[in-house]
Amino acid sequence: MITNLRQLDLNLLLVFDALMQEQNLSQAAVRLNLSQSTVSNALARLRQQLDEPLFQRTARGMVPTPQAHALYGPVRDALQLLRLGLGPQQNIDLNAELLFRLSMNDYAQAIFLPGLLMHLRAQAPQLMLSVQFDEAETLAKRLKSGELDLAIDYLHFDDEELRYQPLLEEQLAVIARADHPVANAGLTLAQYQDCNHVAALPRAGRGSPLEIVLGSAKVQRKVQLFVPQYLAIPTIVAQTDLLGTVPRRLAEHFARQYALQVLPLPLAIPPIQVNLIWHKQQDVSVALRWLREQVTAHTHERFAVSP
Repeated sequence: MITNLRQLDLNLLLVFDALMQEQNLSQAAVRLNLSQSTVSNALARLRQQLDEPLFQRTARGMVPTPQAHALYGPVRDALQLLRLGLGPQQNIDLNAELLFRLSMNDYAQAIFLPGLLMHLRAQAPQLMLSVQFDEAETLAKRLKSGELDLAIDYLHFDDEELRYQPLLEEQLAVIARADHPVANAGLTLAQYQDCNHVAALPRAGRGSPLEIVLGSAKVQRKVQLFVPQYLAIPTIVAQTDLLGTVPRRLAEHFARQYALQVLPLPLAIPPIQVNLIWHKQQDVSVALRWLREQVTAHTHERFAVSP
């Protein structure tokens, strides 16, 4: 395999991308507006430069090798970065194959992602999203490096190169199983402190907004179980005597499915601010500006949030 990019004709990666999508030589040629012989010659050159067959000819077409599948993700991401960075800065082709890379915590994936994907694909039918959950120590770095296009999160970093746009405010609520003793009597602060809890682990040493407020108010929870993410909490609460404190929209989302009681948090705290976060270098990208506008528009429509 090549270890020096100067040895590789980068134009051949466009041929590789088309072949991976079509898995048919003639159809890839049509996609690229090239002759079939030109595409065949390009594939031969790429095979030689990479010292890898990449595809096997079968009755079903050009079947990618395992090495081709491993190579395809990084190549597709790199080509998308070039299209976004070098493309026209006036319009976005909504019929093109758009790939956006987002970071969302598990709360955002459950609450935003299904409706957001439908909203985006209604306008850009070939759009794809690659979504991951970043820890605090990697999120800012990946935005800066261009590995991520956008994040939806409550985290805030002391970094002048990052841009923030408020998306919505989220209150916290307490969930308990339907027949929990505190559910019918109303939850007092004393009961909240006396009960056992399940909680999400801090992200890279950063306390959650709840932990920060509880510490300031000198309120202590008896946490019996820590889990990596919020999404594990509803099913645990439904089967135990543990209480969980989660974003209200998440609580309401799972309340019926798990037969949960949603109770007010017996402590006055300000709402959590959920933001769009991106790096300033993305300001010039028309495609990414369109993405941010669509995320904001969908949020305002879906959650009746004022612009």
